[in-house]
Amino acid sequence: MTYPQQQPPIWQQYPVAPPKKAPNTALIAGIAAAALVVTGGAIAVTVAITTSGSATADNAPGGSAPEVDPDPFSAQAGDCISADEDAGSNGKFSASAVRVHCSDSTANYSVMAQLSSGSGSDCASVPGYEYGNPVVYDFESGQSRELCLMPKG
Repeated sequence: MTYPQQQPPIWQQYPVAPPKKAPNTALIAGIAAAALVVTGGAIAVTVAITTSGSATADNAPGGSAPEVDPDPFSAQAGDCISADEDAGSNGKFSASAVRVHCSDSTANYSVMAQLSSGSGSDCASVPGYEYGNPVVYDFESGQSRELCLMPKG
């Protein structure tokens, strides 16, 4: 029997907390291992794709740009030429002309057009060509060719 001023027993006053559930470490370790495998695979695929294109036969060792034919008459519109600006005569200027990569620090001219001089056309007929821009003439091959150049800016 309980009296009105009497408190309930201690086990009823303070209920016992339910037991803690142990963490599922095996599940956590499995998820971490799967994430590691997926990440490692993605990195390996990315490296394989990136390096497969840089080892072609066209490229020089070290992944630099492919070599270009130094003959200035192998150049097309948009290619670059390096030539001695202080050569004086047109023959010396034409002899000093060499085709180079446009990223080359010696590239000082851009090819606007390559014309056959025997056809009667000259650089003045090329759109955008300004009178006074240099022209490279083919004195060596015996063909009547000329390159219309524009200073690279």
